[in-house]
Amino acid sequence: MTGERPRGGREIERRTVSRKTPADGKLEITKVAAGRLESLGARFPLVVDDRTGTAALGTMPCTCRGHDKPHVHYFVESELLRSLTAGNEVDLLLDDDGRRLLVVTA
Repeated sequence: MTGERPRGGREIERRTVSRKTPADGKLEITKVAAGRLESLGARFPLVVDDRTGTAALGTMPCTCRGHDKPHVHYFVESELLRSLTAGNEVDLLLDDDGRRLLVVTA
């Protein structure tokens, strides 16, 4: 799908695309960013550079720091995120209306 190239918006955070994102469509975000995106609902509009679609917030319980330090990883999940290049930085922004997430290659 194509759409307008994202401009403006309120910054959520800047992330480096992991090596896993192009394979699984999951972009890891911080707990703070996940909290800011909760207002978008279970599924929400997404623009990745010039492509439009939908996304969801996801979580994964983890013990990567050891079984005595369980925690949760947070993700934005969408097939559109598979188009991102591992190692590139992306800016996550809420559009001016606060209704969709913009992911813009930095």
